[in-house]
Amino acid sequence: MQTDRRNLLKSMAAVSAGVVFPVAMSGCRVADYGPATPVELISWVVIEPNNTVRIRIPQSDIGQGVITTLSQVLAEEMDLDWSLVRPEFFDPLTNLKRGNVYVYTCTESSWSADRLFDPMRMAGAQIRQMMLIAASRRSGIAIEDLRTENSGVVFPGGARHSYAELALLASHTTPPEPAKVKLKAAADYRLIGKPVKRLDLKQKTNGTLQYGIDVDLPSMLYAAVRQSPVYGGKLVSWDETAIAKMPGVVKVVRIAGGSSGLNGPIADGGEDYGMDDAVAVVADSFWRARKALLALPIEWDEGPFANASSEAIMADLTRRVGQTQPVVREAGDYAAAIGRAAQVLEADYSYPFMDAMPLEPINCTAWLRPEGLQVWASTQFAQDAHRLAAVTAGLPPERVQFNLPYTGGAFGRRCQNEYVSQGVQIAKAIPGRPIKLIWTREEMMARGYPPPITVSRFKAGLDENGKVIAWFNRVVSGTAPDQSYGPARLPHYVPNLQIEYARIKTPQPFGWMRGVAFTQHVWMNQGFQDELAVAAGRDRVDLYMELLDETTVPADLKDRGVAVNRIRNMRDALNRVTKIAGWGERLPRGRGRGISVNDFSYWVTYRTGTAAAVVDVTLDGKGALRVDRVFVVLNCGRILNPEVVRGQVEGSIFWAITTALYGKITLKDGRVVERNFQDHNVARLATACRNIHIELVQSDEHPAGVGEDAVPIVMTAMLNAIFDAGGPRIRSLPLSDHDLSFV
Repeated sequence: MQTDRRNLLKSMAAVSAGVVFPVAMSGCRVADYGPATPVELISWVVIEPNNTVRIRIPQSDIGQGVITTLSQVLAEEMDLDWSLVRPEFFDPLTNLKRGNVYVYTCTESSWSADRLFDPMRMAGAQIRQMMLIAASRRSGIAIEDLRTENSGVVFPGGARHSYAELALLASHTTPPEPAKVKLKAAADYRLIGKPVKRLDLKQKTNGTLQYGIDVDLPSMLYAAVRQSPVYGGKLVSWDETAIAKMPGVVKVVRIAGGSSGLNGPIADGGEDYGMDDAVAVVADSFWRARKALLALPIEWDEGPFANASSEAIMADLTRRVGQTQPVVREAGDYAAAIGRAAQVLEADYSYPFMDAMPLEPINCTAWLRPEGLQVWASTQFAQDAHRLAAVTAGLPPERVQFNLPYTGGAFGRRCQNEYVSQGVQIAKAIPGRPIKLIWTREEMMARGYPPPITVSRFKAGLDENGKVIAWFNRVVSGTAPDQSYGPARLPHYVPNLQIEYARIKTPQPFGWMRGVAFTQHVWMNQGFQDELAVAAGRDRVDLYMELLDETTVPADLKDRGVAVNRIRNMRDALNRVTKIAGWGERLPRGRGRGISVNDFSYWVTYRTGTAAAVVDVTLDGKGALRVDRVFVVLNCGRILNPEVVRGQVEGSIFWAITTALYGKITLKDGRVVERNFQDHNVARLATACRNIHIELVQSDEHPAGVGEDAVPIVMTAMLNAIFDAGGPRIRSLPLSDHDLSFV
């Protein structure tokens, strides 16, 4: 039988809209359940009569595989038969009513495993214990004589009860206190750390996986939107008569700018992203809506940024980087040390505006009816999307149902939920009909949320032996929260050091992008370190190892042990990557190698992985570049699923290559110049590196994120390899702006 993904989603939506399963929560009054009733246990799982188990996943699956890895964590402690696991996304309203029972619901900063490993292990272990208690009460056999395996309780002699048979009785059991719950020893793991197949793999390959853009409901209308072409602009008027007779057009809706969602994981805190005025055309098909929107005359007040340009902003940043800025880290006497240095080097590096460009177009489906509002949207922050939808609709949260589908890429862009506010505003204007809002690619690129444009000035002093004795770095960037960790969280303790950091207001609202400030700063920091190694006539690894010296960490430094451990992890990663890459091999002119090491230490006590990379490139002397080989070593703590981790590292490598080659968004006359992929290229499988070697370090440490670690180090190693191959020193991105002919 052939599956029609549209019809499948219609049936799913009907269930979501009209059927509520009775569920049982421990500690609540329980109804008289029949034999065909699913049973909920402590919010995290629902056990079906056929013994399948629905596991609630409080994160968005944006391709990183949390639907599988987090299921592995809970299923491990609950002793589930993996073939019976059926994950589903959490319900933000349930989470709100139950006091954030799902602990962490914002998919950002590669924190899924870090924040949810312990809570989901504990939930699984508690439910497993509740099953044992239920089986003991039913049979009269002591708990000590029972065991669990493959979604059931096994009795002495081999008889067993499935979890489905015990679920109702277990639902009357008070969950055991966490302190009294025994978690599994790592040696007993059957699922954690194992390369089990991704649970969404079949659906992704046969086309049945449901993304936000796949929502299809009865009598659905479609909306196309145009926002102010200049950030900060205001809507003045439009001439609706120009499209009044166009086929399929239902209505033109004014969308008010204002609040659009928060940039933090707590729904009542953080900085609002903000959004501008917009106009939407609603029609009976998206094509008709878009065609009418293109024909609609719209007048804008373009506001204070009407003449803004990347060129002028970069010139302003360059001017300011020549002025003293606030100091964010210092040690020793930098001025004296630079004065006595045997050799002094200076360089300016810069980073342009960029765009995350997720593949799935931004979309939101909203359906306002007398009984309440339903919303479907691909987002990284479903909890705040639910809050924003309720606020926009003017409804209490209890009357808003937010449905989280799979998300076709995010990379930070979908932390913002302005499109949810837009979708709900349109639904308010046409109540009773479901309306799907879709942004075109042109609208997405015109209205992105970029990481900050940045200029970074370096100056360093070397002694007679080529040792770094003084380090200076002054950074001035565009609109952003405090990202001083980018330049300041160096693991190096140069005896005389001064780092300054400042921000100015730029037109676009700030947005997170994969790799965050490390993508901006690691290649600049280590690019300049590469320059120092060349000037001193030293091997890059030798210089890195000298800078990564735990004996230089001040004895009185707070959390000194953390700093020392960072250094040890980086040295270990460097040693491992040089070994697998055969570092030291002499290469002919035209071929080059670069190396980099980093961790994602946002703050001192932040749990982070450590990664190192070697990249080999070839230049043909006429400007053509080929990435030949990439070697990555990753220590991410305990590995939940090695195949998922490898997939994330491979994706990060391609992301790094695309960012280095093509990453740039240009402002001119207040507008984004690039409109679609013909203006902003991406690395293709046919041209990007296929020779990839990944080593995953086995560790018993707490799991750390894996979705971003390889991005900055691969970029850095690749850019330094170009110079090593005889090409130019790269101090600005993208590479497509440079002549890569031999120097």
